[in-house]
Amino acid sequence: MKKLATTSTLLLAATAMWATTGRTSAADDYLIGLIAGTTGAYGSTGIATVNGSQMAVDEINASATLSGQLYEKLLSEGAIVIAGSPDTGPVTAQLAERHKFPTIGIVDDGGLTVNPDGPKGPPNPWVFDFGLNTFAWGEKIGEHALKHCPDGLAVLHDPSTYGQGGLFGIQLAYDKAGQKIAMDHTITENWSTGATAGLMPEVNAIKAAGIKCVDVWLTPQDQAAFVQDLQSIGYEAIVYGNDETNADDTYSSLAGELADGTITAMLTTELHPSAELAAFREAYKSKFGVEATPFSAGAYDSIKMLAQVIGDVKSTKPENLQKGFNAVKDFKGLTGNIGFSEDNHITINADQITLVKYDSKSKTWVEVSD
Repeated sequence: MKKLATTSTLLLAATAMWATTGRTSAADDYLIGLIAGTTGAYGSTGIATVNGSQMAVDEINASATLSGQLYEKLLSEGAIVIAGSPDTGPVTAQLAERHKFPTIGIVDDGGLTVNPDGPKGPPNPWVFDFGLNTFAWGEKIGEHALKHCPDGLAVLHDPSTYGQGGLFGIQLAYDKAGQKIAMDHTITENWSTGATAGLMPEVNAIKAAGIKCVDVWLTPQDQAAFVQDLQSIGYEAIVYGNDETNADDTYSSLAGELADGTITAMLTTELHPSAELAAFREAYKSKFGVEATPFSAGAYDSIKMLAQVIGDVKSTKPENLQKGFNAVKDFKGLTGNIGFSEDNHITINADQITLVKYDSKSKTWVEVSD
């Protein structure tokens, strides 16, 4: 079977990805449009998304999984799906619904981007998210804070659907317990450059209120700046993170020993990897020279599932792919046994993640035991 080369992927204006929705001109080819920002505060997440997708494409092209071949390309004329975006998910989600066109992969970590009315509300019917669910992360962190933060919890978050999704998850836990979040502050960040925000006013406000726990639902760069500000005034508090905190070593490298004790969650499959995930990590490191992340694994799963769906429905028409994804159950992916339904368009839930704490001595994230 003839192999096709792929092109490297950069951030592209989302509207340019929707030029056409038909098949490619080559009869045996399938084109995937991939959107992923590879610079700025979340650049490493975009790179992981690109790399994970590329690995799946390469494997499929080298096998007989489909009668045709899959390849990625920036110019998405003729694409059968759009994959992404990790950092502009709300835009791609809106376009998916407007054009009635499937969007898969890492789509802003699910949450409010996929379910605008919350986890019990209907999902965007055209978005199938393989990212790390902000609802699930937030709720898991909220449950821990309720047990260990008698003086209340402060939440610092960005104003996007990403930050609001994390807050929503935390609020779910607090609502169930009949409790209120002690402090809720919105922080405007610089995602384009990763420059840190000025957080000292929030640090001082938390100290003045006597709050001993804070979830810093911000970029890894701002999380590191926050713990440095805490140290500068000699104030101790339990610091919680988000799904980006431990996705790679950005936060732990910037914060150093001050990252010790930071609590967040991670996929249980990442904590206890299967043989398949271990092999993927090894191959990924060999190919790209960096460690794999849960975003690369999720992106990989999305392309692999797409291949299965095309085989199942024997079509690349948007409405048939939509039906095909909704019918997938117990797909054995790197991120676990995953699937979708008409009511659920996020693969990851709270039962699939485990709370972890950073240990600066071993430079690892270890399971929280209490």
